[in-house]
Amino acid sequence: MSKELEDFSSLFELTPSVSILHCTKLQNEITKYLENIVISCDGKVSVIENNPPVKQLQRLAKQSSYDYVILDKTILEYDDKNSFMKVISRSLRDAGYIIILEEKNKSLNIIYSLLEEFDYGAVNSIDIFKKHNLIMGKKLHMWGMD
Repeated sequence: MSKELEDFSSLFELTPSVSILHCTKLQNEITKYLENIVISCDGKVSVIENNPPVKQLQRLAKQSSYDYVILDKTILEYDDKNSFMKVISRSLRDAGYIIILEEKNKSLNIIYSLLEEFDYGAVNSIDIFKKHNLIMGKKLHMWGMD
């Protein structure tokens, strides 16, 4: 897994005070690895566990606070995926990145549709993990959009 995590870390531009939100069912080796790599740049990793209801997620995911949001096996768990994506998109800074990890056996069509609907650009599937698909997109500047 260390080679996979090393490759995963290359997706991040570790600027001073980089801020990462990791939404996951349970903290895991990815959480620990992220916490270790951001130390050198006084960065911060915030973790939201257990797929909280969207209303609670709104309180936890601060608006325009994160350079990266990692959704680790969470997005497909929500019934109201649009409300979930709205909260997550608002938490990202302009030109921030969303990284979605899902198990290889799950269909990604819903994810690609959501990313298109919420105006993410440069959407790519990146083959890093053996057991997970990784999709990365960049939040586009949408001035005047809610």
